Amino acid sequence: MTATLSRPSPGLLPPLPRTRMQRPSLAGLATLVLTSGSLLSLASPAQAADATVLYVRQMSTACSDAGPGTLEQPFCSIAPAAAIVTAGQTVDIGSGTYAERLTVSRSGTPDQPIVFLGSAYATLTGSGAGGGVTIDGQHDILVQNMNVRGSTATPALDLRNATDVTIERGIYSMADGSTAPALRLTGVTRSTLKGVTASGRALKAGLTMDATTSAVSVRLGNIVSPISDNFADQSHGIHIEGSGNSVVGVNVTGFTGAAIAVEAGATDTVVANTQISGGAGYGIHNHGATGTAISNNSVRSRCRDGIRVDGVSTGVSVQNNVLSSNGMFGQTYCDPNGEPGAEIGLYGDAGQNTVADYNNVYHHASPSASAYSWNGTAMGLAEFRTASGQAAHDKDTPWSYDAEDAANSAAPGYQSTDRIGNPRADNPARPDSGAGPVTYADRGPVETLGTPASRFTVALDLGTMSVTVDASASTPGYVPITSYVIDFGDGTVVTQATPVATHRYAATATYTVSVKVSGSDGRAHASQQSVTVARRSGTVALLAQSGLRYVAAGANAALIADQAAPGGTAQFDLADIGTGRVALFSRATGRYVTSSNAFIANGTWVDTTGWFRLLRNTDGTISLRSTASTYVSAPSTTSPLTANATTIGTREKFYLVNVADADRSLKARVNSRYVTAESAGTKPLIANRTAVGPWERFDIVDLGNGQVALFAHANNRFVCADSKGTLPLIANRTVVGAWERFTIIRNSDGTVSLKAAANSRYVTAESAGAKPLIANRTSIGLWEKFTLG
Repeated sequence: MTATLSRPSPGLLPPLPRTRMQRPSLAGLATLVLTSGSLLSLASPAQAADATVLYVRQMSTACSDAGPGTLEQPFCSIAPAAAIVTAGQTVDIGSGTYAERLTVSRSGTPDQPIVFLGSAYATLTGSGAGGGVTIDGQHDILVQNMNVRGSTATPALDLRNATDVTIERGIYSMADGSTAPALRLTGVTRSTLKGVTASGRALKAGLTMDATTSAVSVRLGNIVSPISDNFADQSHGIHIEGSGNSVVGVNVTGFTGAAIAVEAGATDTVVANTQISGGAGYGIHNHGATGTAISNNSVRSRCRDGIRVDGVSTGVSVQNNVLSSNGMFGQTYCDPNGEPGAEIGLYGDAGQNTVADYNNVYHHASPSASAYSWNGTAMGLAEFRTASGQAAHDKDTPWSYDAEDAANSAAPGYQSTDRIGNPRADNPARPDSGAGPVTYADRGPVETLGTPASRFTVALDLGTMSVTVDASASTPGYVPITSYVIDFGDGTVVTQATPVATHRYAATATYTVSVKVSGSDGRAHASQQSVTVARRSGTVALLAQSGLRYVAAGANAALIADQAAPGGTAQFDLADIGTGRVALFSRATGRYVTSSNAFIANGTWVDTTGWFRLLRNTDGTISLRSTASTYVSAPSTTSPLTANATTIGTREKFYLVNVADADRSLKARVNSRYVTAESAGTKPLIANRTAVGPWERFDIVDLGNGQVALFAHANNRFVCADSKGTLPLIANRTVVGAWERFTIIRNSDGTVSLKAAANSRYVTAESAGAKPLIANRTSIGLWEKFTLG
């Protein structure tokens, strides 16, 4: 049966075939397959047989081709089910490789189609003619999710004299050396191919529609054959000869004849929203066809003309297309003896009957002298306008933004949505230079949507176990952001008009925090990041034993032991991760320290690269052991910390300083003078200063077991009870030994006293502070009391 169709109104597709089966309204499909689970499910739970479903389960031990095709006893192969299926029934084909061809010999009705439903892993294959799908003379059929591999002499999908057939999703591939098209339609009417992929390494044709095929809609599929250098084969991606057919949103790659060929005799064809890329032949070739609407396509990197109209073509429209780098530009897949192509070429009488306008072209260089061809003469845009009287609104440009808000929405074949169904959107930053009822539609197959972008930072407070999310960096689309939906990952979701929100967590864990931003036009975007919330067990500084410098977060947040004092960049929270593990949280960057090779304080969450065991060494230092059982090392004062040492040496040892005990002073109670490391530490400590400067500042190092060391800022040396306490205290040691250890005694009056481990004597401000400090007292009196500042 051949339908007689009138030419569509400008800007409209011929109406899609009313597959009288109501498609079967995927809602109806859901009813049909309720007993078999989701469309892509691999197995179904045991249940009572459903008269509307015949099951095929090759991998079932209970299967039998003798039937009855219930879920309890399914068919082993497809043919027995196809032989008995009736209108309104579904053949549910489970995963497996079926060495057979599905031949549909029965028809459905408009209200009760026959459905063949394959799982994601159901594949038809075979020898001889190979596997595939054949529908000959039938109507009201739906085939979904079928995969065909290695078809040879017969097309992977062969539709003949069929009406109201829908093929949805699936991969139809041809074996090497096959000369048959992957998809062949002969005498087919009012049918649809949607989301179908045709492939093969050397396809002679991807999809053919003969002169008796009409009112077929091909949408959102892929026709792919690798770029070939067999220039004589003249293969075609899509070959159209009938009337009222449409190709919308399809990707085509390869082929030496043309990606899409519309032949003489074809009428009222629509080619819209397609994406055509590299291949030795033309992009879109209208070869004598009448009334072809070529609109909003992208054609790139073809060896010959991107769009060519020739022969006795009449009533052809070439509008809103984006073309680039078509013609020979050194591509290896181009025929070196062939003629170079143009972006758009009009030839012979066809040029007099073609409307070419609102296209963007870029022919390797801009402006180009050969972007167009008029009757075989290469020329630039200005010359083409003069010669043809066309292309008044064409642009010679490589920039994608020049396609925005510039299409003619009244052009034949124009689609109200882009290739993936997005509606047209108006960019307020671009002038509306298009024509027709929608002056802001974009050229090419993809509409620039102006979707907002969600971007946010998190600020962690380990003291309160809270996170502040700041999404101020989010950018709007074409309209302002009106809503921020902040999901803190623990069940707390905040929806508000402002970008900043703070939340306190009840438990330590790693949470996924997400922010969705939306504009008043309903467009939205979400982003997420992981955040580890941990309890702070202390704030410390790490003094590397190897160079007597503090570890700090420097440039690019890299950790280097290069600071003389534990200032802001050298302060870290110890985060309790649990089970004896800790993480380091930089107060300067507000991020966790992570490590692969080098340590960097830039993580919002803690994984195995940020967990450590804090080990106390016998000399009072600490070491950090990673989850890989290697140790953190400070190789030098100029190189970042690493975590690759297998044993503990000097570089793997650190002195631990609680930040609250850093940068302290000692004031002698006896004379109210501050203790100084006299002459930058070259002379003994003495309590004779009335003010605190660098020589009067000390860091109290925690050595464990209640013992401490005093690290002088004057010279970055440790204070020593020299000669086992028989000589005055002096800051001249680079490591802590027995003479550099002290115990701080807290007196009832708020003062402190220092007891030297070297001799178990108390430090005194000798002669009421007139002489240097020395550890020689057996009890605490006024001279042995100090105030910590």
